[in-house]
Amino acid sequence: MSETEPVSELTPVPDVIVDIVKKMVDGPWPRSDEERENLFAQLGIKSVSRHELKTNASPHQMTGLDIGLDGKIPGSWGTYNNEFLGVSVHLYGTQESADPAAQSGFIKLRMQLTEFFGEPNRPWDNEETPPCIWEANGRTITTHLFNHRDNCVMLSVEDSVLAAIAEADSNAS
Repeated sequence: MSETEPVSELTPVPDVIVDIVKKMVDGPWPRSDEERENLFAQLGIKSVSRHELKTNASPHQMTGLDIGLDGKIPGSWGTYNNEFLGVSVHLYGTQESADPAAQSGFIKLRMQLTEFFGEPNRPWDNEETPPCIWEANGRTITTHLFNHRDNCVMLSVEDSVLAAIAEADSNAS
């Protein structure tokens, strides 16, 4: 799919998703559960069930997320060492390979996020559609198109410093 082809009707519309991302980037990052709950309330986001991990000793904890929008949108929010790490959602999911909706959603999100946050970093050259990563206001925004089996666009917003610490700890293990 080229970037000049018309974008099909997407649910949820990318503008709404980008608005949530902008609010997460522009506002203060939650440093307590109360602040995270306040942010989620402002954004219309709700926690659902906590994911049970194989070991309680893990510094990572994940909780299901309902972003309160139309469409089937699996999501989660996580902590690292009890600090709010960020949120991740999977948009425009289908079980078709190379689904046009997932591809157009990825393109539209990338274009709008680039408009607000500048050109993204694309860390890998060996993928047909590499992920796009933006750094803004201490946050890391990542989009990644998965389009070979189950299609979706993964979008995450994380605290950049905490994500780097978590990554370094993970690589050291």
